[in-house]
Amino acid sequence: MWFRILSLVIAAALLGKAAIALSMPGRFYAERQRQYASVSPPAQVLVPPVVIAGLASAAWYATIFHYQPWGWVVTASLTALACGSVHQLFRWETQRQRMGKVVASPNVWRVDCLLLAIGALFVALAVFVY
Repeated sequence: MWFRILSLVIAAALLGKAAIALSMPGRFYAERQRQYASVSPPAQVLVPPVVIAGLASAAWYATIFHYQPWGWVVTASLTALACGSVHQLFRWETQRQRMGKVVASPNVWRVDCLLLAIGALFVALAVFVY
């Protein structure tokens, strides 16, 4: 049950972000560009690493105390995402320059399509495996 819920949370986050970005890209990416233009990390960028680290902790708890085959996919995904998001905060200057270029690109919609596909895989994982 733990892994099903965590997998659906990951899927909801990915599908929600991609759906919003694809449905109103101008507004969504204008806000992202404003965030990455900031010299110090804005408050909106500080919250996700905390939430993701909490979810990763829950995944590790589930891995240790409620083991299921294929649970490692959720645990590894959340752990990698948590480490990456915390790493990005510590390297904000480099991250904001790189991501500023990415969100300004006209081909950024491809990233959102990839997120839709990955989100669908996590839904399938929750429904068919857990």
